[in-house]
Amino acid sequence: MKNSIVGTAIVTGGSRGIGRAIAQELASMGYNLLLVAKDSNRLKKTAEEISKGTDVKIDLLPCDLSKTADIDALYEFCVSKKIIPDVLVNNAGIYVPGTTKESPIREYDNIMSVNARSMFYLTQKIMPLLKKGHNQRVIVISSVWALDSYPADGNEDGTIYAISKWAVRGWSRSLRAELRKHNIGVSTIYPGAVFTDEWKGTTRPKENFIKPEDIGKVVRAILETSPQTVIEEVILRPIGGDFHE
Repeated sequence: MKNSIVGTAIVTGGSRGIGRAIAQELASMGYNLLLVAKDSNRLKKTAEEISKGTDVKIDLLPCDLSKTADIDALYEFCVSKKIIPDVLVNNAGIYVPGTTKESPIREYDNIMSVNARSMFYLTQKIMPLLKKGHNQRVIVISSVWALDSYPADGNEDGTIYAISKWAVRGWSRSLRAELRKHNIGVSTIYPGAVFTDEWKGTTRPKENFIKPEDIGKVVRAILETSPQTVIEEVILRPIGGDFHE
């Protein structure tokens, strides 16, 4: 079924997993899309699948968000294509195992660059364009491990990942305060374990995970509230509770 166009959204990490599910939901709502991810072939495949049965326009940009120059290029791409986003979905991120005792500083720097620094700099660059949109929203994908200490059940290899997600939580709350005066809502989603490619090979049944599509439904709910309302934070967990392997 064809949908009327309601706006434009940028989705990082938009080629697979949570980002892909969010992009699919946004397209079904009538949002034109700019999908950003490192793998150009995956981006093309995702765009082909999403575009079936819809009139939305889908732009693609292969981009390594850990690199400042790539984010600068993303901004220039938006300017050249006259893309004025109404929604920015900060989703791209990685998991790197590591503890305070054993992690080389380069691994700490890498995960902080991808998971936290990239969101900060991308939002900073895109903000002047976002302010020209309507019913603007910044949606940040964090993790339940920004809500508590990561080492669970004696497993300690998630420390540096948790640090990056705590940083994202603190920044997104500050961003919410910054953007109020511009009537731009900031919403942060804290998912537990979501069944994506990163869990390939797990012995746990799929029923123990959140479906990526459920994250997309939460994004829809955020965007379907009235302009004077913002859903600030949402926590999603597997119904059986958190777990760690």
